[in-house]
Amino acid sequence: MDVEQGGTHSRLRLLAPIRYLSIRHPEKRRYDVVIPLCVALAAWIVYVGVQPRAPLFGDAGLLRFARDLLIMAVPFMVGALAAVSMGAPGNNIDRRPMGFELWLDNDALTMRQFLCFLLGYLSFLGLVTLFAVVGAALMREAVISWTASAPLARTAVWAIGSLILSMLLSFLSVTVFWSLYFLTDVANRKGN
Repeated sequence: MDVEQGGTHSRLRLLAPIRYLSIRHPEKRRYDVVIPLCVALAAWIVYVGVQPRAPLFGDAGLLRFARDLLIMAVPFMVGALAAVSMGAPGNNIDRRPMGFELWLDNDALTMRQFLCFLLGYLSFLGLVTLFAVVGAALMREAVISWTASAPLARTAVWAIGSLILSMLLSFLSVTVFWSLYFLTDVANRKGN
C-alpha cells in the first residue's frame, strides 16, 4: 500500500524515511552524498591497503563492534525522533530556518519538520546497517561454503561486502554529525 505525500509523490510506507533525500537545500547534497561517498571510499581504500588488516568477523571483528554500536544507537535515534516530533511547540523549533530554506514538494519546511525527516532517515539508515551487519555475520559460513572452490569469487564477495559496510557506516556517521549540527546549532538560533 502506498501513502500519498504532497501531490503526486508516493512512497511505500516502510520507505517513507527516505523522503529526507528529496529535501532541497544548497548544502544538503554535499552532506547526503558527496562527503559520505568520499569518506567511504577513503576508509575502504585504507582498510584494503593496510596490513595486517583488521578482521571483519569474530569477537575482535569490525562487524561485532558495528553491531554493538548500532544496538545502542538505533533505539536512541528513534527516541530522539519521537521527542522532536511530539515535543511542545517552541519559537525556535516551529519556525523556518534562517538563510536558505529547506524545501520538500514545493513547500518550505519548519525546523521541526526537517529534523523529523532527518532523524527518521537516520533511524532508517541505522536499522538497514544493523540488518546488513547481522546478515553478513549470519551468512559468513554459507558464503565460505559456496565459494570453497572459487577463491576469486570469495575475494570479490569480501571486497564488495567490505565496501558496502564502509558505505553504510560512512553515510550513517556523516548523517549523525549533520544531525548534531542541526540539533545543537541551527535549531537553537534566535530568530529575528
